[in-house]
Amino acid sequence: MGSHPRIALRPPPDVPPARAPDNELYDRGAELVEAAMAIHRVAASPEAGRAIPAVLGCIESALQELILASAALERTTADLASSPPARPDRHASRVVERMHRGYANLQDALSDAQAAAAAARSLASRALGGRSS
Repeated sequence: MGSHPRIALRPPPDVPPARAPDNELYDRGAELVEAAMAIHRVAASPEAGRAIPAVLGCIESALQELILASAALERTTADLASSPPARPDRHASRVVERMHRGYANLQDALSDAQAAAAAARSLASRALGGRSS
């Protein structure tokens, strides 16, 4: 969405993770929370002003990645939920249907947040134009 450059923070996709995927996924989720907490801590500093539009661009990019991640989580959840037992259960199929609706709502909310971050970045950039920290 934005005009900011993509940042390569991970190894190429053909490099297998060094740890079990479930541990890797959980650790990456925890790092996401830690990064958000760190941004929150420093955001109130007046000396951080010049970085505000750039950080909003990073948030915009992160939200796009989270949209893609939530789609992958949905596919994995659906695949795991559809594995045996072989006999279809009406209750299980309703749970899976609600799960898909929940992921769709999540992806819509992330998309809305991404658009809001893009707008905030543009507005912050204009508001801070000409100021230096």
